[in-house]
Amino acid sequence: MQKLHTVKIFSLLLLCVLLLSLFSTFGTKTYHAFFAGDSFKEGTMIGPVDVSGLSEEDARAALLSEIETWYGMGDITLVSGDMKNEVNKREMFSFDILESVNTAVDGTQNPLFTGVKDENLEKVLTEFSSKNINTVELKNEMLLPASTLHPGAIEINLLQFVKVDENNVVSQSVIRNLNDESEIVKWVKEFGVVYLPANKPFSLLSFLSESGATSNYSNEALSVIASGIYSTVLSSNFEIIERHISAQLPYYATFGNEAMIEKEKKDLMIYNVNPFEYRLLFSLKNREFTVQLIGPEMQSSIKVKIEDVESPEPKIIKQYDSTLPKGEMVVKQKGTAGQFGKIYRIIQKAGEVDEKVKVAEDYYPPVHTIEVHSVLFPEPPQPEEDVTDLDGNPETNNGSNREENNLESGNETDEDNEKEKIDLWEDPDPLHLQKS
Repeated sequence: MQKLHTVKIFSLLLLCVLLLSLFSTFGTKTYHAFFAGDSFKEGTMIGPVDVSGLSEEDARAALLSEIETWYGMGDITLVSGDMKNEVNKREMFSFDILESVNTAVDGTQNPLFTGVKDENLEKVLTEFSSKNINTVELKNEMLLPASTLHPGAIEINLLQFVKVDENNVVSQSVIRNLNDESEIVKWVKEFGVVYLPANKPFSLLSFLSESGATSNYSNEALSVIASGIYSTVLSSNFEIIERHISAQLPYYATFGNEAMIEKEKKDLMIYNVNPFEYRLLFSLKNREFTVQLIGPEMQSSIKVKIEDVESPEPKIIKQYDSTLPKGEMVVKQKGTAGQFGKIYRIIQKAGEVDEKVKVAEDYYPPVHTIEVHSVLFPEPPQPEEDVTDLDGNPETNNGSNREENNLESGNETDEDNEKEKIDLWEDPDPLHLQKS
């Protein structure tokens, strides 16, 4: 009887121990299940944060902690040309933590809802003086590193978000009074539009070679086309890599706007430094050859200015021709003054001092005047009369001798002065001397 009582007591104690063990094991889970809300299952992500096994409250706390850490890590910088502006993350971005947790689905990747504060973004764009920016695409680009809490530095180029007006004329030039339009007409029909890819050079001779049209155009026609292209891109930010000028300014070009082409020797090469494509549009109307640069508006206003202009005067070259009548002179070549000047780009940005960049120094030497004179033959000497005084001695006339010496000296001086007036000296034409 006593053994049976002992067994009952032992069984009761064992049952109590088992109940305590079960309660301690499943009590916590039961409490969270019924009183603390559901926790997220394994593999649940909100943005870059793993919230597996966390309650909604704990998940919100974890997200807030990661966002605060992200605010102090890395920089997001907006870039436009040479100007950079670092974005204040805390002022620029907003995070909807509550909505991100409430809409999260167990066991999957879920988004961290992020937004860009429009007012602050507009302030930044105003500092850049950026025009025609596609803000929708820009905000989407900015949200990528924010929604993933990207820890590294990010640079975003605003130029890639400029709204492109396909018909926007950036600059243009017009060449008038062409002597021969036939080759220009052919060029306009064959190459009415030429594309200038982003961040790539353009060579006129290479373009013709690739098109198999080099032999179809003369050097003069290509020089007219090159001059139109050069003067058009001169008022843009395109870089001028190679450009040549003639010995004398051609009739179709104005000073500072010529670009000479000589096949296989002298080329025109430019470089599109922009992140988007431009086009060259060629047209011919009423004897006017027009070249237009079509594409997005430039971030800076660029004007062309010519300074330090000089006009070297022509010199006189004298030639002599024995076939000309005595005392005659013929102008064989009429002289013209030369031209010199420095070509600058004046880059204007809002709120900044104008930048002055030298592009080229053009010099066309003067064309000298050539005068052809008749040949001067010396007069035959006159016979001298012997004059004697009363004593039979030859009369000496020191005064006359002095006058003759002075006269000869004066003639020499006149000749010297004449030589000084003549800037350049050439010998008589030997062919004419042989004929005489």
